[in-house]
Amino acid sequence: MAQKRVLVIDEESAFTRFLQDDLEQREISVACVYSPGDENGATAFAPNVILADRKMLSQSSAGLLHQLPLVLMTGTDPQWHSGSEEPLATANSQIVATIPKPFEPDTLTELIDRYATDSQKVNLDSEYIGALIASDRLLDNLVVEFQSKHALDDGRVVGYEALSRLKTRRAISPATIFSAATEISLEIEATMNVVDQVMKLAGALRRSRKRMPVSFNCSAILLTQSDFVDSLFARLQQSANLGGSVIMEITEENRVANIKVVSEICQMLNQYGLKVSIDDYGTGHSNLDRIAEIPFAELKLDKEIFWAFCNDRVPISVLGSIIDFCHMRGAKTVVEGIETSLHLEKARLLGADQGQGFYWGRAVPPQYLVKDWHGY
Repeated sequence: MAQKRVLVIDEESAFTRFLQDDLEQREISVACVYSPGDENGATAFAPNVILADRKMLSQSSAGLLHQLPLVLMTGTDPQWHSGSEEPLATANSQIVATIPKPFEPDTLTELIDRYATDSQKVNLDSEYIGALIASDRLLDNLVVEFQSKHALDDGRVVGYEALSRLKTRRAISPATIFSAATEISLEIEATMNVVDQVMKLAGALRRSRKRMPVSFNCSAILLTQSDFVDSLFARLQQSANLGGSVIMEITEENRVANIKVVSEICQMLNQYGLKVSIDDYGTGHSNLDRIAEIPFAELKLDKEIFWAFCNDRVPISVLGSIIDFCHMRGAKTVVEGIETSLHLEKARLLGADQGQGFYWGRAVPPQYLVKDWHGY
């Protein structure tokens, strides 16, 4: 399938985060170069358009410019590209337009549609991840943002979920980042980094008298790894005052874990005040028989099965029975993927407890939620 892919060479900022999210919604893939170390990933991304800020075009960027048929550069002076800097001089023949920052995404989209040549190359996110790992840039590029969870009855915020993002390629899901092709040691280190951020936010919320749980994702396979389990127990012992404020959302994806081992570990973690949630229910290997032994306090319905219900492809009885099962166990249910008022209405019709999705907003950095975040 033909695809437009934009490489952004700029400083990391709220603007570049917004730009990535906006263009991806328009089905335009985006990757960023925030430092010379990101260029291996940029090559693997195989862009067909470059959007670059003048001050970020270092000598090391020249190779990228040579490889591309089209360059879009930003700047306040429409004549700046005639300067003498080497990367600019070598790219002069490729510059098709200049636009001042900040600009509306519509402006850039029009230029992309006008000049970009659709590529027939299949853009594999796994290749991009592999390039970051090879250049030892994966962990450095991971950031943690938090998305709110809301009560379905009145819309109030009842918690937050930590979401791992690649700051240079925000559209790649954590499931892709930590696939079977990724070394388990990298996944352990990245997940523990998220745990630290979650505990920091949970503590900050407590101190600001906003006591509500904060959750992190953990693949089931990690719970069978002694190195990870030992590290997690150590963190919980160090933060005993956060009991009940942290939730672990178990994901399974395509890697099947020994469910008995997972259940035993979850029971031990419960004794330290860590609540357990079943994430993305309705995908992969998840089913009621498989999760029945796990002492979960929450179950999250995957957005795909929820959207199928909204489109009348899954009967209400199917999801209703899952929610009834959870309520009989004393567990809460969360509907993921609520993006419209219709979704909200349908989620309420199911009788679920909480919801999460773009209807209430996107995930944000922790400093948006807590004042003086860096002071904690």
